[in-house]
Amino acid sequence: MKTNRPRNTVNWTRATVAALTLSGLCLAAGPTAAPPAPPVPSLENNVIPDQFAAITIPSEKRQQNFDLPGVVWKMSVKEGDVVKKGDVLAEQNLEPDQAHLAALELQASSSELEIKAAKAQHDKDVVDLGRKETLYKNRSGNIGDVEEARLQVTIDELKGDAAVISKKKAEADMAEQKARIEQKRLRAKIDGIVSEINTREGELANNDTQHPTLQLVKNDPVYVEVWLPAPLVTKLKADNLKTVLQVQYADEQGGKWRDAKIHFVRPLADAQSNLEYVLLEMSNPEGRSSGLSVMVRMPTGAAPTGAAAANR
Repeated sequence: MKTNRPRNTVNWTRATVAALTLSGLCLAAGPTAAPPAPPVPSLENNVIPDQFAAITIPSEKRQQNFDLPGVVWKMSVKEGDVVKKGDVLAEQNLEPDQAHLAALELQASSSELEIKAAKAQHDKDVVDLGRKETLYKNRSGNIGDVEEARLQVTIDELKGDAAVISKKKAEADMAEQKARIEQKRLRAKIDGIVSEINTREGELANNDTQHPTLQLVKNDPVYVEVWLPAPLVTKLKADNLKTVLQVQYADEQGGKWRDAKIHFVRPLADAQSNLEYVLLEMSNPEGRSSGLSVMVRMPTGAAPTGAAAANR
C-alpha cells in the first residue's frame, strides 16, 4: 500500500535542503580574508545598496597573563568589572617576596647608619689629627702619632665609601625584588571591561599566550567591521576618508543613526566579491556590548548610492 508522507514533513525537508544550498553558496562566495565578511550585498544591475550589514567589535582587546607561571593567590576582579589601566587584576603569592623585600629595606637602613657612623668617626679623627699635629709642631708630640692619626682618617674615609657602596647595593637589590614582586601582579594594560576569567584563585596560571588568565575589552569607542563595495570605497578615498558614515543597531530599526568615522581601510580587497574591509570608529556612551549586528549607510545628504542613484 502506498503511504503519503505528511505535507508539512515534505515542506520542512525542502526548506532544509534550500537553506543548506544557500548556506553553501554563501560560504563559497564569501571573502577569504579575515575577518569574515558579512552577507555579500546584492548588486543587481550593478546598483550599490543604500545600507550594509556589519558588526561591532571591541576597539581594544587584551588577553593577559602573568610574566611567570604560578598559582593565582588573589583574584581582585570579576567578569563585568570596569577597570583602569594599571589596576591590579590578580596576584600570585607575594608573602615570601615581600618578606625578602623587608629584609633588604632593613639592610639599606643599616647601611645608612653605617654611613653616618663613618662620617662621625671621620670628623672625630680629623680633630684628633689636628691636635697631634699641633703637639708635634710645638715639639710636645712625635711624628709617629701624627702618621697614625693620618692613617686613621684615611681608614674612616674608606669605611664611609664602603658604607655608601653597601647602601647602593641594598637599594639595587630592593629594586630587583620590587620588580620580581611586580611580575607576580597582573595589571590592566588598558581601560576596559573584564570579559573573561579563565584562571581562578588556587589554580595554576602560566605565561602561555594561548591560555590567558583573563581578557579585557574596550567598548568605548566601539569599532564597526563592514565590507563595502569597491566603487563606494573609492569614493570615500577620494574624500581622504573624511566622510562620516552612519550606523544603526539592528534592534533599533527606525531609530537612532549614530555617526562613525573611518578608522582604517584594509589595503587588500576581496577579489571574489569586489568588497573592501572598512573599520569604523563609533562612540558608545550607552556602553552597549560589542558583537552586535548593525547597519551602515552613507550620511544623510550624501550623494545617493543605491536605487535612487540608479533612477537618476
